[in-house]
Amino acid sequence: MRFAGLRVRSIAARRILRRERENDGMPSPPHGFAEIQRQEVNRLFGRVVGVRLLFVPVMMTVAVALAWTDPRPWRTWLVGLTAVLAFAFFAVEAVRARRVGIERLSLRLNLAVAAVGTACMALGTGGLGSPLVFVLPVLAVTFGVFLDPPAIFVATGIQVVAAAAFAGLALAGGSPVALPVLGGASRLSVLVDWGVLTFLLVGSAGLGRVVRKTFDGMVRRALSAQEESLQAWQEREAELSALSAEIAHELKNPLASVKGLAALLAPGMADPRSAERLSVLRREVDRLQSILDEFLNFSRPLVPLTLGSADIGAIAREVAMLHEGMARDLGVVVEVRGSGRARCDPRKVKQVLINLVQNALDVSPPGQIVAIEVQDGAETARLSVLDRGPGLDPAVEARVFEPGVTTKAGGSGLGLTVSRAIARQHGGELRLAPRDGGGLRAELTLPSGAVEAAA
Repeated sequence: MRFAGLRVRSIAARRILRRERENDGMPSPPHGFAEIQRQEVNRLFGRVVGVRLLFVPVMMTVAVALAWTDPRPWRTWLVGLTAVLAFAFFAVEAVRARRVGIERLSLRLNLAVAAVGTACMALGTGGLGSPLVFVLPVLAVTFGVFLDPPAIFVATGIQVVAAAAFAGLALAGGSPVALPVLGGASRLSVLVDWGVLTFLLVGSAGLGRVVRKTFDGMVRRALSAQEESLQAWQEREAELSALSAEIAHELKNPLASVKGLAALLAPGMADPRSAERLSVLRREVDRLQSILDEFLNFSRPLVPLTLGSADIGAIAREVAMLHEGMARDLGVVVEVRGSGRARCDPRKVKQVLINLVQNALDVSPPGQIVAIEVQDGAETARLSVLDRGPGLDPAVEARVFEPGVTTKAGGSGLGLTVSRAIARQHGGELRLAPRDGGGLRAELTLPSGAVEAAA
């Protein structure tokens, strides 16, 4: 078994190496990486959406105040129109984020509007000499964090071109862009400012990209560690399941021998008390064998189904007949109502129905009826077992399908777990719900077999 585990790990390692070679040495992202990356980036962008509603009005107020110092109309119109349009767009996006969520917003569109609006503000408030021009590097950081490399190059390139255009206008004689209130600048000063701004733009975009890659690397390492732990746990679980199933299987043989020897000794017992003790021994052996059978059904993989259009009404009547003697001893009646067909494995459906009926009989008081309702449908068929017992215990209601959870004194807690697994293997479901008037409704849904039967 240990060698089998080593062989599985060796095969997995070879597959990982092969994927890395196919991706030119870059390991493929772990499962769930893209989804976590998208969620976290959208969550961070959601914070930016809220913060910019506070920051943008301040920047716009400064821009409008600077533009107001110059009497030329184009400056006032450019800054004023940009401020109104940008604030309106950001307000609409904030409202839309509340309604449809951050994930539905376009990162590229929002950043493009921010880039164009900031460049227009800087142009209208002095170009390269504007105090707002240094907002551009802050925006470049967001490019690196939120955009992919091709989009980063385009967005940062636009900013670099805008900075070069500002420098060209400043160097031109009689530049109409510079604000008189800010004073003029020498050619050397303009070139230095342009060089520093370009350096900051490129460096800020690179810094944003480094932050994004660092974040992605942390997510990758965390998910890789989780996958390795999960794989090791699954291998260990498979080994333990195989071992426990083998032990359970081996225990059935000595139990069968004990039961057989007890049956041989019973006729020769003259003492009634000894005969009664042997009878108790045989019943306990039967109970142990039943528990082992349920454990084996749970521990080993579900066998392939033999599917076909089956008469689930006939299956229900057969199960009712099997429990007729037990029901009579308990003073309970088992009734079958309705008919229908389902696409299923009759043997497995019978196993589930036997489990549900036995559970209903165990909790039904004398004089009550355990009903098996069969309902046909166009897409799904239903088998419902209804009783008048105490219903689901609130203490185990949320965990009733978990292995080992039971309210029976001698129950194994595996019957409902196996039954739901069989239902889902069919493409159906098993549900437990309170019954009107008291009791419990156990409902098994299966794909309808009406279409197949008609064909």
